[in-house]
Amino acid sequence: MPPTTTTTEKKGHICPPSNVTHPSGRWESLFVYGFICKFTNLRGKVEGLDTPMDLENALLSREPHPILTQILSRFILNLKPQTRNLSTDQISTTLVAVLSDYFKSSERTVFWNDDLRRNVDPFEQLESGFFATDWDFKLKVLRQLVELQLTHSTLVKGIIDRAWGVTQQKTKKKDAFTAPPDPADPQSQRRLQLVPLGQDRNRRRYWVADDTPRIYVSTNPWKTTATFQTISSTREEYLSALESLKRDAPAPLKRGEKRTRLENAHFDLIEALESRIEVIDTELAVSLTSTCNRV
Repeated sequence: MPPTTTTTEKKGHICPPSNVTHPSGRWESLFVYGFICKFTNLRGKVEGLDTPMDLENALLSREPHPILTQILSRFILNLKPQTRNLSTDQISTTLVAVLSDYFKSSERTVFWNDDLRRNVDPFEQLESGFFATDWDFKLKVLRQLVELQLTHSTLVKGIIDRAWGVTQQKTKKKDAFTAPPDPADPQSQRRLQLVPLGQDRNRRRYWVADDTPRIYVSTNPWKTTATFQTISSTREEYLSALESLKRDAPAPLKRGEKRTRLENAHFDLIEALESRIEVIDTELAVSLTSTCNRV
């Protein structure tokens, strides 16, 4: 009798649970905020949404927050352009209805259950609305909405297709509208990508999402053991991080020596961070003026 064999189903990539206590320590915060900056006009248009910290403070609130309401509204409309009932008192119900359609599909979401082999609607167990949940839940929902927009939103996919030179037309001729944007264009391929600003000699990646002093640092994001943290949110912290990199820089070369790739990357990172100081100062000045005008 031939031996029996069992086939073990391969499971998808699963990140270990995070024990951070603030949204600034989660990569999803960078992911969501980066999407907001690159694919929407919400930053600067929504009152009070000027920095990653503004998004994080909104997530921490247990009350209906105008910033989150505007973000949810934009995300929902990107997925379902004809959606109504987006006011603060109705948007939680609308959000549940929109997401329930995706949870019913076989497409794996953040809320996929391997044992049940299906998505589990997280709203079914809630006793209160979206705004009353903790920041972790709200951040997961926002992450899911971003992922859905990247794969299902006609508007967002159109921006991506144009940036990468993809056209639905059979003709090879590109007019001014379908031609890929100039690299300086906010919707160009270069500007839409969320990539590290650089990495230090220890292979740590440094990330920025806008012109504020916020810096995130991670280890290799392709590994399940990757770590992620915020090291700078103010100008003083930014300069401190820069000085720390300079102190950790490789020693001067001796005659005949050559720098390694990682050593060169470390110096490139220092240069990149230094080049942003003037831009950051301008951004902080504009933000201060805007705050004073609101007051």
